[in-house]
Amino acid sequence: MSDYDKIAKFYDTVIGRSKEEIEFVKNRIHKYHAGANSVLEIGCGTASNLLVLSKKYDVTGIDISQEMLKLAKKKIPEGKFHLSDIKNFNLKKKFDVILCLYDTINHLTLLSDWKKVFKNAYQHLNTNGLFIFDINTIYKLRSVSEISPLVHKFRSNYLIMDIRKISASTFNWNLKVFEKLNSNNKYELFESNIKESSFEISKISLELSKFFSLLKAEDETGSKVKADSQRVYFICKKTDSK
Repeated sequence: MSDYDKIAKFYDTVIGRSKEEIEFVKNRIHKYHAGANSVLEIGCGTASNLLVLSKKYDVTGIDISQEMLKLAKKKIPEGKFHLSDIKNFNLKKKFDVILCLYDTINHLTLLSDWKKVFKNAYQHLNTNGLFIFDINTIYKLRSVSEISPLVHKFRSNYLIMDIRKISASTFNWNLKVFEKLNSNNKYELFESNIKESSFEISKISLELSKFFSLLKAEDETGSKVKADSQRVYFICKKTDSK
């Protein structure tokens, strides 16, 4: 069982993202590949992003959590979902757009594994296809670790997030969900530990350049990346010249 299996049923309520973020991605797809028809999301989770995109695109999802994929299939019965690792999947099919969102790639703690994702995305893209992914920056991970733990109440339940630095580039996210069972104030604990790593933007861009043309790197507001940017989006294109 993966650590995300343990918290899958709480994911949409606690960790799910805003509509503005998927709109940001939709706008980038339209701007850079208006003719796209198919979308693959690697690390799709419960498929909240793909649910929005399925209104226009043929959607496919990959995730390492079986429990997440069960929820994804309920949301999009016509979608195609695969239990696989984002580093070494092989669908024997190519797509117009590949997404890796909400700091999914940060869960790989080695830059060599990020390279495997880049290579695999390249191999699964049609010519002129887009690879769009985002990261938590080192600045963001350091910042949240300095104010941890964080407590969030949802319905009658509680989430405690304790983010701790364990090396120069790697942080451990200890997630504890206390689910209220009845009116007698009894709770059940669901706990998981998820590591995240990040790397310098220049290093990431260099590795991307071996496979893609990097169209743009921007923060979540669409602005130029700065030293204190917390989330950075990379919009990459597969061209015949690579």
